[in-house]
Amino acid sequence: MAVDPSRLLVLLAIREQGSVTRAAEQTGRTPPAVSQQLARLEAEVGAQLVERLPHGARLTPLGTRLADHAERIADAVRRADAETADYLDRHRNRLRLGAFPTAGLALLPDVLAALRHRHPDAELSVVDLGPVEGMALVGSHELDLALVGEYGTPLDAPPGVRLAPLIDDPVHAVLPTDHRLADHPAVRLADFADEPWAAAPRTLPNRRQLEEATRAQGFLPNVPFESESYAVAEAVVSAGVAVAFIPRLAISGTSGTVHRPLAEPGLFRRIHAVVPASAGHAPLTEVCLRLLENLCAELAERFGG
Repeated sequence: MAVDPSRLLVLLAIREQGSVTRAAEQTGRTPPAVSQQLARLEAEVGAQLVERLPHGARLTPLGTRLADHAERIADAVRRADAETADYLDRHRNRLRLGAFPTAGLALLPDVLAALRHRHPDAELSVVDLGPVEGMALVGSHELDLALVGEYGTPLDAPPGVRLAPLIDDPVHAVLPTDHRLADHPAVRLADFADEPWAAAPRTLPNRRQLEEATRAQGFLPNVPFESESYAVAEAVVSAGVAVAFIPRLAISGTSGTVHRPLAEPGLFRRIHAVVPASAGHAPLTEVCLRLLENLCAELAERFGG
């Protein structure tokens, strides 16, 4: 026998109110609906649970025992409601963000300022991540939103998260100001086939993207200067000893350097916001996502698409 818990709660209401009519008022139903639920419960149990009286109703001994179980169910529901309200209250103004450094520098200051202005009581936090680490942390509920980077190869989002594309950030050539191509409006990777490069280590996706592009053009770059930091790459370029290829939003404009767009249209990093796939996440997550989308739309227009 499987007893419907919602019908047991109707039984509890009859015991507490001593009347089907008053039990209906307590549960927000009509008296006929309560009577119907009671009839179904008695059919499931196979015994009478309520005695009708001239002025009300009372439970049979078995009905009383089942009402005791219903009371425990009602207590569990109340505790669940209280815990839900407490959780939502504690998380309503909390937003835990993660970002890889160059995306964080380019996008988060304006977004955090806007969040602080709109929600002055918000509890904001940011952690520094690698290009794709944020997906797992959002999936495990350790972060509410993360910025991740995709370099040519589409990211495979884990269960429980969704990727919201924000902006395609084109890679530019960063050159010393006295470079022979410094005044050209656009350049190609092949123009630098015989020059030293400053680039990321081969284990990182941005380096793999570069090498796939150069391999398609029949050469592999000479990379004597390896660093995970785009800032270090720019510093090397400013010394006049190498060239580098850096996404537009990551370029700081170090003294002694210029940057030029590449003619290769497919060389860019796509920045995504990672958020929980289901509803019910931190309310500020959607607010932050809208702010990021608006900011990235403005940046894309400013940089020419």
